[in-house]
Amino acid sequence: MVMLVVSTTLTARQKPTTLDKQLPEDKEQVLFQRVYDAQMNGSDSDFYQAHEAFMNYLESRQDWEKYYRAWLNRVIYDVNHKYFHRAFAEINYITDDIKDRHQEQYLYTTHLGMGLFFNGRNQPEEGEKYFRRALQGIDAEKEPAAVFNSYLSLAQSLSFTRPAEAMACLDSLPRQMLQNPMYESGVLGYRCIIANTLGDRKAFNRYFTKYDSIRQNQPDQFNATNLHQVMVCRCLMQNDYQQALAWCDSIDVPLTATELRIDVYKQMGDWKQAFRASEIRDSLRLLDEREALEIHTKDMEHDIDLLQAEQEKAKIRHIQLVIVGLMALAIIGLLIGMLVYRHRKNRRLKEQFLQLQKARSETEAGQAIRRAFVNTIYNKLKSPINVLRGYARIFSDPNFMLKPEERPKRYSDIISSAKSIESLTDPVLNSYVRGTASITEEEKRICMDALRSPLLTLINTSEVIIEGHGEIPHDEYMELRNCVCRDAYHVATSTHQLILFSLYGDDAPIPKPDRSKLNEVAETILNSWDLHPSAIDQGRHLPTEFSTEVADDVEVNTNPLLQDLLNCLLDNADKYAAGGAVRMSCHACPDGTYAIAVSNEGPSVAAEDAERIFEPFVRLYPDEHSLGIGLPLARRLANSMGYEVTLDLDYTKGTRFIVSGI
Repeated sequence: MVMLVVSTTLTARQKPTTLDKQLPEDKEQVLFQRVYDAQMNGSDSDFYQAHEAFMNYLESRQDWEKYYRAWLNRVIYDVNHKYFHRAFAEINYITDDIKDRHQEQYLYTTHLGMGLFFNGRNQPEEGEKYFRRALQGIDAEKEPAAVFNSYLSLAQSLSFTRPAEAMACLDSLPRQMLQNPMYESGVLGYRCIIANTLGDRKAFNRYFTKYDSIRQNQPDQFNATNLHQVMVCRCLMQNDYQQALAWCDSIDVPLTATELRIDVYKQMGDWKQAFRASEIRDSLRLLDEREALEIHTKDMEHDIDLLQAEQEKAKIRHIQLVIVGLMALAIIGLLIGMLVYRHRKNRRLKEQFLQLQKARSETEAGQAIRRAFVNTIYNKLKSPINVLRGYARIFSDPNFMLKPEERPKRYSDIISSAKSIESLTDPVLNSYVRGTASITEEEKRICMDALRSPLLTLINTSEVIIEGHGEIPHDEYMELRNCVCRDAYHVATSTHQLILFSLYGDDAPIPKPDRSKLNEVAETILNSWDLHPSAIDQGRHLPTEFSTEVADDVEVNTNPLLQDLLNCLLDNADKYAAGGAVRMSCHACPDGTYAIAVSNEGPSVAAEDAERIFEPFVRLYPDEHSLGIGLPLARRLANSMGYEVTLDLDYTKGTRFIVSGI
């Protein structure tokens, strides 16, 4: 992650370098210096104590601009030290305080805080959204420093996926702020890093010359926050790889240092070291994912507490209304009996109407919460799923060998990923109960058996390999490794399909924004498809064949989920093939649309089972332990994209599925 600090606002995952030192009064300067010293020393207790004293002083002076800016630095400190739950709570406190004091012109500070919060959790897309909101709420003429910090933070978010736009954000920085060498050197360092990402050597040299000039001639005003990253880029430009690695070693943020080492090893062509560094990076990211999951859990608990409190208040209000109503009835009695009757009747009608409205709102909110919940789980499972797929792909090559001393680390990663998936199995299955595709307890038990059995086998087998410490004979180790490979692939694929099935279970339309060539898309998907683990067990690797009756220039509207749809059909074709090849072909339909067919050689599906195989969790064979979700997922994705998946009953050489309406 790129780190940059050139103003009073600090970017997430950075160490602080400076705050606003232009304070008018001696007492304010002393209090500020205490905060700064505690921030540099990294002592939580000292920082929070000094920060509270500084905040109390600013509040007594009613200097709200500095007050909320100082409060934002508390958020930044928490994010830098990975206290994400504390940071999130502080942002909520800032928002409430601004509203209570009617100082809405400073709401941009909460948007900045949320942007830094998501950047710190490696969610730059969310961070970008909040930084843009902050820019919309800032008075550029009155607060150029806030504009400067917002554009700078936005550039950091964009640098992960859109470095050209990040450079454009730097071009939008207020020029008066860049007259300060401290600010200018920080921005120049960041420009160097982005120019290196873009591969623009000419721009890099131009920015580095100015950057190094400030460093040499004005060292007391030089911003050294990004110096290490800049020097790594400089060494890569000069092909000085050993010096680049030395600069990487001097970076005190492990994830940033590891990512830079990967870049160095790749440019050196040392793919073995790059692979090891990638494993370290994935482990670091997995730790971040676990922390984020804990935060989500705490947030959900907080929301539940708030909901229960609201329900208790509603009960009290209801009791109060009943008591008042009874007292009124006792007082007015028979004198206005008819009016009371009519009033009670109207009240019941109103309550029924409100209850209907509330029930409808709760149903819609429940569905939205379920989708958000499943999507959150999906985001948390991406990393362990990718880890298991990666190891399955590597271990399927018998020529790939691990040294005995390397095995504990690799298989510990597999165990960690498997346990992460295991911990989320129940929430995934429970999400079906609240969705449109609800399942019975028996179906849920079958699903748990299909997922947990290979999960436990995967964990136990990996633990056996770790406990062996290189003492397991080679033939026995290879057999165990094949079991790990098979189970890792099965767990990763089944979990991925189960999440997608729940995520798109409400048949909501899926847009198709991409315009691509049909043959190119189909052949690319076939080439990137992983073989089913049965091929590993049986020592067979079925070849793949691609054919087409469609011209190469034919383009169609697609969605990336088309790959998941076809992978389900390819996995099914490979699993039940008796031999031969797995084939994919493209065809033109009479109605002007196109179709993609996937077929194998082997036994055919009986006509009476032609539709039953598309039902969730159905297994045609009693001894089968698969999840039974691949074909139903393929049809669900197809329906949501406006396609149709059918079994070709006229095909007699094996089984052929057709995706039509493309």
